[in-house]
Amino acid sequence: MNIFLHRDDLRIHDNRGLDAASASGKTIPVYIDDPRIRDKTGTNKRAFREEGLQKLRKKYEDRGSGLIVRKGKTGDELKSIIEERDVEEIFFARSYTPTKRKIGNEIKALDIETKSVNDRLLVEPQDLKQEYDTFSPFYREWKKVQKKPPADKPENLASIGSEMPEMKAEPTADIPDAGEDAALNRWVRFKRKNLESYKDRRDDVANPEYVSKLSMYYSSGMIGKRKVLKDTVQMIDEENDSDKIRNYAKYRNEIAWGEFFYQVMYHNPNAVHHNYKEIPNEINWKNDSREFEAWKKGQTGIPFVDAGMRQLRNEGYMHNRLRQNVASFLTKHLMTDWRKGAKVFRKHLVDHNVPSNNGGWQWSASTGTDSIPIRIFNPIKQGRDYDEDAEYIKRHVPELRSLDPEKIHNWVEMGQKKRNSLDTDYPDPIINFNNRYHQGKQMFENALNK
Repeated sequence: MNIFLHRDDLRIHDNRGLDAASASGKTIPVYIDDPRIRDKTGTNKRAFREEGLQKLRKKYEDRGSGLIVRKGKTGDELKSIIEERDVEEIFFARSYTPTKRKIGNEIKALDIETKSVNDRLLVEPQDLKQEYDTFSPFYREWKKVQKKPPADKPENLASIGSEMPEMKAEPTADIPDAGEDAALNRWVRFKRKNLESYKDRRDDVANPEYVSKLSMYYSSGMIGKRKVLKDTVQMIDEENDSDKIRNYAKYRNEIAWGEFFYQVMYHNPNAVHHNYKEIPNEINWKNDSREFEAWKKGQTGIPFVDAGMRQLRNEGYMHNRLRQNVASFLTKHLMTDWRKGAKVFRKHLVDHNVPSNNGGWQWSASTGTDSIPIRIFNPIKQGRDYDEDAEYIKRHVPELRSLDPEKIHNWVEMGQKKRNSLDTDYPDPIINFNNRYHQGKQMFENALNK
């Protein structure tokens, strides 16, 4: 009898660890709600994951098996299950963040045969020739590595009853349906309707259907990346229209971006809490608590930034274009430490995972892998470029819905007297936008000896 330990892979399809376990013998599916992971997981992601576990339990029961869910430290709970049942080997998928790597080592130290497999990534960091600190050379090498095909569904499952403790996480946002069926259905719809225009339309922030929004399912492992990559490559290979091929290829590129940040963290585990880039001088963060609270609540008086932060609070999700803008604004204009922003994202995001969240924040803060030494987004110009009719802003900032797009995009520049005449409850900008641009730039130039 084998145990297959679910970790970041809450699915039955395309699960290499589960496939390996069931190929080796009768398999008991297990999930351990380890407090070292749970306590660092935001409420929205916890609620999403708990719903996913319920869906996974039903999948196993439909196959005449069940799912054992325990709460406690992973090693201790596995020991209990081993003592209760005739277990010979434990199978699990490798993880790459420091805490999860530590737990993986604890599993291997148990007095039982263990086998770890790669399921989380299409290409593991150790499969590459070297460490890469920028994306483009990583992607060139990533594409060369032969990818595994999707795994078969398990057939050799133990006939057991499910065990599941009470799950209590209540989301603070309107989160989507969890589970692998929801994930696969979303992928099928996106592939059929919008993948062919992904590169061209993905930054159209007012129309959320132009991005797949699979990140939350990737984060909890409710959809197999090998399945998605196989479908995407097949469409590239079978298509003759060069414009469609370009759009399909861009989606493949985005899949690799997430793997790039896993590679960075694998080689640099300290980057969870410390700057990835070696910076000659200390960054003199301003860290104004009043400004930080306004940013968190979407009350900065910068419409594009506030729309992004309110989407985060209301949906547990934010469009990537907005993630870049709100992160740049916090670190460059408000001059606030990126770690404070990363914690806010961790608290709210359904799709939070440490490598991508940390890597994205450090990229935006000029402490990470960005090849440009000091990149500063202008959220006023970005709003005009990517939300021309202010549809996205109006959707998330109702105080501005009565205004025409030009007034919304001019909000920062029009002056207080003009803003007061518009009779809206939306706040004035909390900073002098242009002055802070120069102050933030100077702060980073001083830190980098520029």
